[in-house]
Amino acid sequence: MKMKRVFFSHKPVVIPRFPENFPDEEINSDEEDVDDSLTDEEDELSNEETSEIAKATTDSSEEEQEDEEEIQNQGESIEQLAAGREKKEDDDIIVAICNAAKPQEKTKPPDLRTSLNCMVTDISFHPNEELIAMSDIEGEITCYKYGNEENELLHTLNHHKKSCRALTFNHDGALLFSASKDKSVVITDTETMKVTQSFCKAHSSPIYSLLCMDANIWASGDDDGVVKVWDKRRSVQKPVAEFKEMDEFVSSMITDSGSRLLVCTSGEGTLTAFNTRRKKMEGQSEVYPSEMNCAGLIRQETKVIAGLGNGNMYIFDWKAFGYHSDAFGDHPSAINCMLPIMDNIVITGCDDGKIRAISLFPHRFLGVVGHHKFPIERLDISTCGHYIASTSHDGRVRFWNISYFENPDLKLMESTTKKSVRNKKRSLRKEKLGFQLPSSKRRNKGDFFAGFAEPELEPEPEAGPAEEAENESESESDIESSSDSD
Repeated sequence: MKMKRVFFSHKPVVIPRFPENFPDEEINSDEEDVDDSLTDEEDELSNEETSEIAKATTDSSEEEQEDEEEIQNQGESIEQLAAGREKKEDDDIIVAICNAAKPQEKTKPPDLRTSLNCMVTDISFHPNEELIAMSDIEGEITCYKYGNEENELLHTLNHHKKSCRALTFNHDGALLFSASKDKSVVITDTETMKVTQSFCKAHSSPIYSLLCMDANIWASGDDDGVVKVWDKRRSVQKPVAEFKEMDEFVSSMITDSGSRLLVCTSGEGTLTAFNTRRKKMEGQSEVYPSEMNCAGLIRQETKVIAGLGNGNMYIFDWKAFGYHSDAFGDHPSAINCMLPIMDNIVITGCDDGKIRAISLFPHRFLGVVGHHKFPIERLDISTCGHYIASTSHDGRVRFWNISYFENPDLKLMESTTKKSVRNKKRSLRKEKLGFQLPSSKRRNKGDFFAGFAEPELEPEPEAGPAEEAENESESESDIESSSDSD
């Protein structure tokens, strides 16, 4: 907006004239000079005043205009911020809804159920293919091809009249061994699913456990503590060796890579080792206060770990089975089955329906892998090592993805809650027993508030001897300078 320039004109000052005192010429000349001088000064003053006034008015108008523009800009910016924030919130809500509507990526195969919804007694993974076989209390055996999307039923076998208690593939997966409560053992070709050998009266008591030691030798144990070793190459259906050193059921059997020693656990609470080549007992432990339900090899087959019904775990040195060398006794319930998955990590299935991961050296609970409503009966690991399968009394086989154990950056048992000093030991033990690992469907209580936790400050690095000497010299120089100033 431009301002018009305004000029203010002043009337000349009129001086009285006395013609009787002054001549006419002089009066006229003086009057003209005064009028001229006054008009010039007045014109200069009027021009300066008008320019200053015009300048002041233009400055004030420009300031007012700038203030109005700033107010308008502030109003527009606030409205834009509010609109942007609302839009961002709406976008976040839409994204969250879309993510929730998307099907989650499946990381493990779906659960398996028996055709009659009865109890699953045993499971076994194929050593080379994505196949799993399971048996139930009715004697039926089913084979499935498992996958993350779905499981496909391949075969159904009905060889046994009573409950099929034990089931296992041999080392190359070409044969499937099954043992039943009807005292029989059946060997099936996995390619044709036809029976290759059948031992109708393999034991005089119901068979409880079964193990393939190598390509030709296999062993079985019954409810009365009798262990028999067989060779499938023999035409006569008689065992190669037979042992009766235990008074209760043979709960589990393991062997080393050389297949020289057969180590068995028993319901009487003993660990017994047999030399199958010399056909004699190699050693037996003392009787422990509870039944031994399971065993496994750890530390590159230099130690044997056994799980008991009272929740304790004992570690024995290989070929020194008389007494345990280490103990681990923090399980809250009986250990029914055990599965070493790594050289230092063992998975246990307990009576409380929880599958736990345990670090042996040092001894500590890593967390809960998965859950069942009823006690865990059997565990097995897939050939790829990423899945374990578990069975319970609910007639269901569940898979758990444990590939996170291969991640070196994973921090297990990282607590997100603060502990009070009172009953700290009890609270820490409770947290260890109930800490949920990534494979579990349940979540830890502290995970919800993990984002609100303050970041921990990194400790300052300790000063070396050279830095300490420099700090001491600096402090001494500061003291000397202060004394000099005084």
